[in-house]
Amino acid sequence: MRRLVFVVLTALLVLSVVSVAPATANSYVVSARQHVFGAENVDPRTGEVRSDRVILSWVSVATLAASIRGHVVLLDTYIHKREDQPNYVPTTLDELVALDPSHVFIGHGHFDHADTAGEIAVRTGATVVGTAEHCAQTRGHAEAYGGPGTSIDCRSVIPAGAAPGYRTDKRLMPGVDVSAIKHVHSAAEPPDPDRDVTNVVLPVPDAGSVLLHPPGPGAFAHSPEGDEGGSVLYQFRVRDFALTWHDSSGPLKEQAPEVFDRLRALPPTDVQAGAVLGFNQLTNGLRDPAMYVDALCPQVFIPLHHDFVTEYGSADDYEAPMRRELEFYGASPRLRWLVDPHDYLRPELMTFDPNVRAWREPSGPGCG
Repeated sequence: MRRLVFVVLTALLVLSVVSVAPATANSYVVSARQHVFGAENVDPRTGEVRSDRVILSWVSVATLAASIRGHVVLLDTYIHKREDQPNYVPTTLDELVALDPSHVFIGHGHFDHADTAGEIAVRTGATVVGTAEHCAQTRGHAEAYGGPGTSIDCRSVIPAGAAPGYRTDKRLMPGVDVSAIKHVHSAAEPPDPDRDVTNVVLPVPDAGSVLLHPPGPGAFAHSPEGDEGGSVLYQFRVRDFALTWHDSSGPLKEQAPEVFDRLRALPPTDVQAGAVLGFNQLTNGLRDPAMYVDALCPQVFIPLHHDFVTEYGSADDYEAPMRRELEFYGASPRLRWLVDPHDYLRPELMTFDPNVRAWREPSGPGCG
C-alpha cells in the first residue's frame, strides 16, 4: 500500500511539473519574433513577447507588426516591393507567417494594405478583423490560395454598408479592449481656403537608398488587387494606455464631419500611428492627417504610408510640413518620425510601457 501511494504521489508530482512548464516554441517563431520585436523582448525558449510592453515594428507603408500585452498581431499585411529575400524591406511574407499572429486587423482592403491577409490567415489560423466587405474579400483570397472550400475565421466588426462614424467596441484579446470606427478613405478635394496653400510637400528620394536597395525581380511578381471595402480606424486599450491606428486619412471635413465627434468620443489616445500620404495631398497638403491628430489629441504621433509612391528616403520631407499643419490646429504631440528604409523593423523606436504614469493624463501635450 505504501508503495502504491508513493507511486501515485510521484506521478502526480511529475504531471504537475509538466503542466506548468512553458512550452518550447518552434525555432522559426522565436527567430522571427526576435527579429521583428527585438531579441531582448522575446523569450528564447517559448517565443513569448513580454506582456508588460506595447511594441510596434514598422513593416512598411501602413503595416505594423504589434505585440499588445504579449498578443502578437498584424495591422495590415502589406510588404512594400515584397521581395523574395529581405532587401528594401528587411522581411518577407514567410517571416510574417512565422510570427504566428493571433489576429490580423485590416484598415482597408486595397492591395497595398491587405493583399496577403487571406494567405496569412490560412497558414497561421489567425483571426482576421475588419468590415463585412473585408471578410468577404479575405475569404475569397483564402480560397484562391488554399483551394475551394478553404475556410478562415473572420470577424466583421463593421456591418456591410455601414455609414462613416459607425463604432463597435469588443474585447477580442484577453486584457485588450478594441474599438473600431468606420471613417473615410483619402480622396482629392478642391483647395481648402482655410489652410495655408504655401505649406506643400516636396518629397525628394535619397539616391543612396536607391543604389543600396534596387528592387529585385520579386518586387514585380505580385499583381495589385483588392477593393477598399470601407476604412476602419482601430483603438487598442491596455489599462490606461491607448494606441490608435488608421491606414488612411480621409477628407472628413467635406465628406463626413460627424466622424470628428466619434474620434473625440474615444478614450484619450496616447499613441497614434496614422497615414499621412493620401490623394488629397496635391490640393490640401497634409491637412487631413493633421485634422485626425487634432481630433484624437495623442501624446505621440507616428507617421505611416509616406514611403509609398514617394519613397527611398523621401519620408523625412514630410516632417516639416506636418509640423506646420499641426501648429495651425494648435496640436503639439511628440513626433516619432519614421524614414524608409532605415526605420523598418526597428522596434526600439516604438516600444511603450503602459504602466508609465504619464499615460494617465487626460490628453496630449496640446490640442486646439
